[in-house]
Amino acid sequence: MNIRSTLLAGTLVISAGACADRASVGVPAVDRFAGRLEACSWPGYEGDVLCGTLHVPEDRSATGGRTVGLRVLVLPATGEQKAIADAVTFLAGGGVAPATRYLPFFARTLGRLRRSRDIVLVDQRGTGASNPLRCELPEPHQVEGGESRGDVFRVAYLEALGRCREEIEGVADPTLYTTSHAADDLDAVREWLGYERLSLWGASYGTKAARVYMRRHPTRVRAAVLHGVVPITFSMWPDLFPAADSALGALFALCEADVVCAETYPDLDALFVDLMARLESDPVRLRVPLADSEPDSVFVRFDHRSLVGLVVATLRSSRAARGLPLLIDRLSHGDFTYVAGMLRPGGPQPIPRGVYLSITCAEELPRLTAEDRARAHGSARLGAGEWLDDEDRECAVWGAGAVPIGFWDPVGSDAPVLLVTGSEDYITPPAYAESVAASLSAATLRVVPQRGHDDIDPCVSALIEEFLIQGHDTDPDLACPEDRDPLPFELPPSSPPRTGE
Repeated sequence: MNIRSTLLAGTLVISAGACADRASVGVPAVDRFAGRLEACSWPGYEGDVLCGTLHVPEDRSATGGRTVGLRVLVLPATGEQKAIADAVTFLAGGGVAPATRYLPFFARTLGRLRRSRDIVLVDQRGTGASNPLRCELPEPHQVEGGESRGDVFRVAYLEALGRCREEIEGVADPTLYTTSHAADDLDAVREWLGYERLSLWGASYGTKAARVYMRRHPTRVRAAVLHGVVPITFSMWPDLFPAADSALGALFALCEADVVCAETYPDLDALFVDLMARLESDPVRLRVPLADSEPDSVFVRFDHRSLVGLVVATLRSSRAARGLPLLIDRLSHGDFTYVAGMLRPGGPQPIPRGVYLSITCAEELPRLTAEDRARAHGSARLGAGEWLDDEDRECAVWGAGAVPIGFWDPVGSDAPVLLVTGSEDYITPPAYAESVAASLSAATLRVVPQRGHDDIDPCVSALIEEFLIQGHDTDPDLACPEDRDPLPFELPPSSPPRTGE
């Protein structure tokens, strides 16, 4: 229902001993965490993995009460030398995806870092296997009359959300599944595992979670990487779609300046505006397969809002965005083959809607001013704030928890911090990183050319890995070919190759 969802971790008994500078020499990782973690297997990875569950109070301000079981994974250091006593942990984005789903990526990507440091992944409360706040919510094709995208589907959706909220109250208090609670959970995991400090890698929403941890547990941070920096002192919600609109305009300008692209896709801006108008007045119905049953299929409506969702998601990656002119051209000529495959409904949702709302309804929407809302509802090619109206309605059903006093103040820290952002990141543009860096005394800002919000390639990951190894900036040469030549636009299969290719 929400277009934005296609865009954006009490008393505790500690069994670990006091932290030393390094872990015990020659002690296997499974023995280091005896009684807490045990060897396990993980899909997509064949190396050593340790798994465990730490139970923490759901409400640390109350005596007794319900606990939350946090799923914890450790990728143990691979080097022959003893592991250093500070580990690296990843704080996921999306508001919020389970961190453990990225285990294969980190196992493949951080080979040098893993020689001396463990990688710790914790499913933030409300996600993954940490008491997920999942909701079974309908899709338009499942609601009679819902394909109209009018009040019929909206009412059915909100009724289902309300039922989910009531059911979840039996296993969780959704108002306690916010970023501050997750930060204290992470520190409980750190202490439970016996690490003196953590090095943090936060991505998107995870950059906010990392800074909340830095504020609440400042002595426990060795270094931090903030990739795609989400602001805390102001909400980025009002600017999401206006910024996406500007990014689309910039992409059209790049195409116009590229001789081959301009010749292949003339008047791209006008073509897109015409396509939006046609889909608004005459949506198409596409037959798509169901995710859980190959032979079965359903009809799915594709209208102007569907196109907006596809565009804003594609603009998250600079490379993927170079395929938008071809896609717009195909759709304009009635070829919906590509989008039919993308609209396949019924697949698992990596980000439980419940925890997303617990965070958003408490930390973003309450502080929006009338000016913010007017800006979000400004007329543009990509809509006029309808997604924000959807979130207002959902939060009215879900409710909102409280945030600590000073939650939205700038976060200060003396720890070394690397802020990485892409020059084409419209979701968290370089200006956000600049504003965050102002209160961090040991901050280094890197704007990587021709990268979007979701671009994490060998160049970017090597930059981050080097910083986490050293614990400070070493001013490495990025040495990325994409920094030197413009990214090519995708052309129809029948188009002649570019000169020099």
